[in-house]
Amino acid sequence: MSLLTEETCAVILDFRLPPEFHAPADGVNETIVSVKVFNSQSPVNIKDWHRAAIFDAGWKFDFPHHYGDVGVRYQVNVQILHDQIPLLIEQDYFVTVNNTPHRQTLHLSPIGFLYVEAQEAEIVAPEEAVTISLHEAESPEVELVSVKQDEQSVSGFYLKYDPDSVIPGKRYALTGIENRYHQRLLISPEQVELAPAVPSTRALSFQKLMQWLEKPLRLFTDAGAKIR
Repeated sequence: MSLLTEETCAVILDFRLPPEFHAPADGVNETIVSVKVFNSQSPVNIKDWHRAAIFDAGWKFDFPHHYGDVGVRYQVNVQILHDQIPLLIEQDYFVTVNNTPHRQTLHLSPIGFLYVEAQEAEIVAPEEAVTISLHEAESPEVELVSVKQDEQSVSGFYLKYDPDSVIPGKRYALTGIENRYHQRLLISPEQVELAPAVPSTRALSFQKLMQWLEKPLRLFTDAGAKIR
């Protein structure tokens, strides 16, 4: 599906999801994309995009590039929500644009699927070349999952893990070891929070109260807005 809004776009992003991901058919769905200039003292907002839908296949997204003859690093944040519950691992993606037009593929990570990229090893065995392990950042011995990848697939793949084994709010890390010479590889992301911290009961009650108080105020202050 294409979400391009202009005939000629300076920056086009191709968002990818694993084939196993399927958008929920019921409930309230929402997709939010935010783009900001990152290499400035105060981030500059470029585009905020909202849709009351979830796309479970590859989809394209564009945003304007207003800078000429200079490299710009953009910070891209994508949220996919179902009944206000996030379906993606919270991550920021960075896109460096030196020349336009610019096209780039970004692999999104739904809960239970972490997209992993590893530095290519120069000398590796043809099969089971690298071992990738996902573990607690502060306790490497506490491992969620470990897989062996060959030389070709280790450069980018989805690592599947059990979301029920994840502790909300805890940070997890990735380690890559080349099996033949036992050399460490650079793995991305280095650390990630696989599940958001669970808000306290008091915080949830306060949030619900504020949402309830906001509704009647909208009738008088924002009559033209759509009340959900």
